[in-house]
Amino acid sequence: MKVIFKILSFLLLLTILSCSKTDTPIVINNDIDTTDTIIDYGDDIEIVFLEGLNDNSSYTLPKDSNGFYYLVLNDYLQTIQRISVKLTRNDEPVYSLYSGYSQKLHWSSNLFWWLLEGDTVANITELYFNPYTGEYEYINLPPLINWQDVLVPTINPSCYTEEDTGIGNSVIGPIPEMRDDTLKIIVKYNHQITRQEEGSMFIEIIGERIIKDSVLIILR
Repeated sequence: MKVIFKILSFLLLLTILSCSKTDTPIVINNDIDTTDTIIDYGDDIEIVFLEGLNDNSSYTLPKDSNGFYYLVLNDYLQTIQRISVKLTRNDEPVYSLYSGYSQKLHWSSNLFWWLLEGDTVANITELYFNPYTGEYEYINLPPLINWQDVLVPTINPSCYTEEDTGIGNSVIGPIPEMRDDTLKIIVKYNHQITRQEEGSMFIEIIGERIIKDSVLIILR
Protein backbone atom coordinates (compact mmCIF):
# COMPACT_ATOMS: atom_id res chain seq x y z
CA MET A 1 0.00 0.00 0.00
CA LYS A 2 2.90 2.39 0.74
CA VAL A 3 4.28 1.84 -2.78
CA ILE A 4 0.89 2.54 -4.35
CA PHE A 5 0.50 5.70 -2.24
CA LYS A 6 3.92 6.96 -3.36
CA ILE A 7 3.07 6.34 -7.02
CA LEU A 8 -0.26 8.15 -6.72
CA SER A 9 1.44 11.07 -4.97
CA PHE A 10 4.00 11.29 -7.78
CA LEU A 11 1.27 11.27 -10.44
CA LEU A 12 -0.61 14.00 -8.55
CA LEU A 13 2.56 16.12 -8.49
CA LEU A 14 2.93 15.75 -12.27
CA THR A 15 -0.71 16.83 -12.70
CA ILE A 16 -0.13 19.97 -10.63
CA LEU A 17 2.99 20.85 -12.61
CA SER A 18 1.10 20.44 -15.89
CA CYS A 19 -1.11 23.46 -15.10
CA SER A 20 1.59 25.94 -16.14
CA LYS A 21 1.65 27.50 -19.60
CA THR A 22 4.86 25.71 -20.56
CA ASP A 23 5.35 22.43 -18.72
CA THR A 24 8.59 20.93 -17.45
CA PRO A 25 9.81 18.38 -20.00
CA ILE A 26 9.18 14.74 -19.18
CA VAL A 27 12.31 12.74 -20.04
CA ILE A 28 11.84 8.98 -20.19
CA ASN A 29 15.41 8.03 -21.10
CA ASN A 30 18.14 9.92 -19.28
CA ASP A 31 21.31 8.06 -20.25
CA ILE A 32 24.63 9.88 -20.13
CA ASP A 33 25.26 11.82 -23.34
CA THR A 34 28.52 12.79 -24.99
CA THR A 35 29.44 16.19 -26.41
CA ASP A 36 28.59 14.79 -29.87
CA THR A 37 24.93 14.25 -28.89
CA ILE A 38 22.31 16.74 -30.07
CA ILE A 39 19.22 16.93 -27.81
CA ASP A 40 16.18 19.07 -28.61
CA TYR A 41 14.40 19.77 -25.32
CA GLY A 42 11.97 22.23 -26.88
CA ASP A 43 13.49 25.23 -25.15
CA ASP A 44 12.21 28.71 -26.16
CA ILE A 45 9.09 27.30 -27.87
CA GLU A 46 5.93 29.31 -27.25
CA ILE A 47 2.35 29.23 -28.49
CA VAL A 48 0.20 32.37 -28.42
CA PHE A 49 -3.23 33.38 -29.64
CA LEU A 50 -3.11 36.02 -32.36
CA GLU A 51 -4.54 39.45 -31.64
CA GLY A 52 -8.24 39.30 -32.41
CA LEU A 53 -7.98 35.47 -32.42
CA ASN A 54 -7.88 35.37 -36.23
CA ASP A 55 -5.08 35.76 -38.78
CA ASN A 56 -7.51 37.51 -41.14
CA SER A 57 -8.09 41.09 -39.98
CA SER A 58 -11.57 41.07 -41.53
CA TYR A 59 -12.77 38.40 -39.07
CA THR A 60 -11.09 39.29 -35.78
CA LEU A 61 -13.12 39.30 -32.57
CA PRO A 62 -13.65 42.53 -30.60
CA LYS A 63 -13.02 43.05 -26.90
CA ASP A 64 -15.45 44.40 -24.31
CA SER A 65 -14.71 47.14 -21.78
CA ASN A 66 -13.11 44.58 -19.45
CA GLY A 67 -10.68 43.37 -22.12
CA PHE A 68 -12.42 40.05 -22.86
CA TYR A 69 -13.08 38.82 -26.38
CA TYR A 70 -16.75 38.33 -27.26
CA LEU A 71 -18.70 36.66 -30.06
CA VAL A 72 -22.26 37.57 -31.05
CA LEU A 73 -24.17 34.36 -31.78
CA ASN A 74 -26.65 33.67 -34.55
CA ASP A 75 -30.27 33.03 -33.59
CA TYR A 76 -30.18 29.70 -35.42
CA LEU A 77 -27.77 26.77 -35.71
CA GLN A 78 -24.05 27.30 -35.06
CA THR A 79 -22.00 30.48 -35.25
CA ILE A 80 -18.80 29.59 -37.11
CA GLN A 81 -15.60 31.43 -36.19
CA ARG A 82 -11.98 30.64 -36.96
CA ILE A 83 -9.45 30.80 -34.10
CA SER A 84 -5.74 31.33 -34.86
CA VAL A 85 -2.55 30.79 -32.86
CA LYS A 86 1.14 30.99 -33.66
CA LEU A 87 3.75 28.41 -32.64
CA THR A 88 7.32 29.73 -32.70
CA ARG A 89 10.81 29.27 -31.35
CA ASN A 90 12.84 32.47 -31.21
CA ASP A 91 10.23 34.15 -33.47
CA GLU A 92 10.59 31.47 -36.16
CA PRO A 93 8.30 28.52 -37.04
CA VAL A 94 9.17 25.51 -34.89
CA TYR A 95 11.36 22.87 -36.51
CA SER A 96 11.40 19.39 -35.02
CA LEU A 97 13.67 16.50 -35.98
CA TYR A 98 10.61 14.29 -35.49
CA SER A 99 8.04 16.18 -37.60
CA GLY A 100 9.80 18.89 -39.61
CA TYR A 101 8.28 22.39 -39.82
CA SER A 102 4.56 21.52 -39.60
CA GLN A 103 3.41 20.68 -36.08
CA LYS A 104 0.18 19.12 -34.84
CA LEU A 105 -1.85 21.16 -32.35
CA HIS A 106 -4.56 19.84 -30.04
CA TRP A 107 -7.64 21.94 -29.19
CA SER A 108 -10.31 21.59 -26.51
CA SER A 109 -13.02 23.69 -24.88
CA ASN A 110 -15.35 23.63 -21.88
CA LEU A 111 -18.68 23.73 -23.77
CA PHE A 112 -20.52 20.93 -25.59
CA TRP A 113 -24.01 20.41 -26.98
CA TRP A 114 -26.23 17.42 -27.75
CA LEU A 115 -27.29 16.47 -31.26
CA LEU A 116 -30.23 14.17 -30.57
CA GLU A 117 -31.59 11.25 -32.53
CA GLY A 118 -34.14 12.54 -35.04
CA ASP A 119 -32.67 16.07 -35.21
CA THR A 120 -32.18 17.57 -38.65
CA VAL A 121 -28.48 17.83 -39.41
CA ALA A 122 -28.85 19.60 -42.77
CA ASN A 123 -31.47 20.61 -45.28
CA ILE A 124 -30.32 19.65 -48.77
CA THR A 125 -31.19 21.41 -52.02
CA GLU A 126 -30.09 20.65 -55.56
CA LEU A 127 -29.65 23.08 -58.43
CA TYR A 128 -30.51 21.75 -61.87
CA PHE A 129 -31.19 23.12 -65.34
CA ASN A 130 -34.80 22.76 -66.52
CA PRO A 131 -34.68 22.25 -70.31
CA TYR A 132 -38.39 23.07 -70.60
CA THR A 133 -38.13 26.53 -69.04
CA GLY A 134 -34.52 27.25 -69.96
CA GLU A 135 -33.81 28.26 -66.35
CA TYR A 136 -31.95 26.88 -63.35
CA GLU A 137 -34.22 25.71 -60.53
CA TYR A 138 -33.81 24.46 -56.97
CA ILE A 139 -35.44 21.33 -55.64
CA ASN A 140 -35.59 20.25 -51.99
CA LEU A 141 -34.16 16.82 -51.26
CA PRO A 142 -34.92 14.77 -48.11
CA PRO A 143 -33.12 16.32 -45.10
CA LEU A 144 -30.19 14.62 -43.43
CA ILE A 145 -31.48 13.22 -40.12
CA ASN A 146 -29.29 12.25 -37.17
CA TRP A 147 -29.65 8.57 -36.20
CA GLN A 148 -28.17 8.61 -32.66
CA ASP A 149 -27.50 10.95 -29.76
CA VAL A 150 -24.08 12.61 -30.11
CA LEU A 151 -22.22 14.96 -27.75
CA VAL A 152 -20.75 17.65 -30.00
CA PRO A 153 -17.67 19.72 -29.01
CA THR A 154 -17.63 23.43 -29.81
CA ILE A 155 -14.17 23.29 -31.41
CA ASN A 156 -12.37 21.10 -33.93
CA PRO A 157 -9.92 18.91 -32.00
CA SER A 158 -6.72 19.23 -34.05
CA CYS A 159 -4.88 21.05 -36.83
CA TYR A 160 -1.37 21.44 -38.27
CA THR A 161 0.67 24.64 -38.33
CA GLU A 162 1.73 26.27 -41.59
CA GLU A 163 5.37 25.54 -42.36
CA ASP A 164 6.31 29.10 -43.36
CA THR A 165 4.45 31.03 -40.63
CA GLY A 166 3.86 28.67 -37.70
CA ILE A 167 0.19 29.69 -37.67
CA GLY A 168 -2.43 27.08 -36.82
CA ASN A 169 -6.20 27.44 -37.14
CA SER A 170 -9.20 25.74 -35.63
CA VAL A 171 -12.93 26.50 -35.87
CA ILE A 172 -15.49 26.97 -33.12
CA GLY A 173 -19.24 26.52 -33.56
CA PRO A 174 -21.25 27.53 -30.46
CA ILE A 175 -25.06 27.37 -30.64
CA PRO A 176 -27.71 29.97 -29.59
CA GLU A 177 -28.42 28.14 -26.32
CA MET A 178 -24.87 29.01 -25.19
CA ARG A 179 -25.60 32.75 -25.16
CA ASP A 180 -24.30 34.39 -21.92
CA ASP A 181 -21.85 31.50 -21.36
CA THR A 182 -18.06 31.90 -21.38
CA LEU A 183 -16.17 29.66 -23.78
CA LYS A 184 -12.68 28.62 -22.67
CA ILE A 185 -10.38 27.41 -25.44
CA ILE A 186 -7.18 25.49 -24.72
CA VAL A 187 -4.53 24.75 -27.35
CA LYS A 188 -1.61 22.37 -26.76
CA TYR A 189 1.53 21.37 -28.62
CA ASN A 190 3.27 18.13 -27.61
CA HIS A 191 6.94 18.55 -28.50
CA GLN A 192 8.85 15.29 -28.88
CA ILE A 193 12.20 15.57 -27.08
CA THR A 194 14.71 13.96 -29.42
CA ARG A 195 18.31 12.82 -29.22
CA GLN A 196 20.63 12.38 -32.20
CA GLU A 197 24.29 11.53 -32.43
CA GLU A 198 26.18 14.03 -34.58
CA GLY A 199 26.53 12.66 -38.12
CA SER A 200 23.91 9.97 -37.53
CA MET A 201 20.57 9.60 -39.35
CA PHE A 202 19.03 7.85 -36.33
CA ILE A 203 16.68 9.92 -34.13
CA GLU A 204 15.59 8.70 -30.70
CA ILE A 205 12.55 10.09 -28.86
CA ILE A 206 13.47 10.36 -25.17
CA GLY A 207 10.54 12.34 -23.78
CA GLU A 208 7.84 14.93 -24.36
CA ARG A 209 7.29 18.58 -23.54
CA ILE A 210 3.83 20.14 -23.47
CA ILE A 211 3.41 23.80 -24.42
CA LYS A 212 -0.07 25.29 -24.08
CA ASP A 213 -2.12 28.46 -23.85
CA SER A 214 -5.77 29.35 -23.29
CA VAL A 215 -8.25 32.17 -23.95
CA LEU A 216 -11.76 33.13 -22.85
CA ILE A 217 -14.58 34.22 -25.21
CA ILE A 218 -17.86 35.64 -23.90
CA LEU A 219 -20.82 34.44 -25.97
CA ARG A 220 -23.52 37.07 -26.55
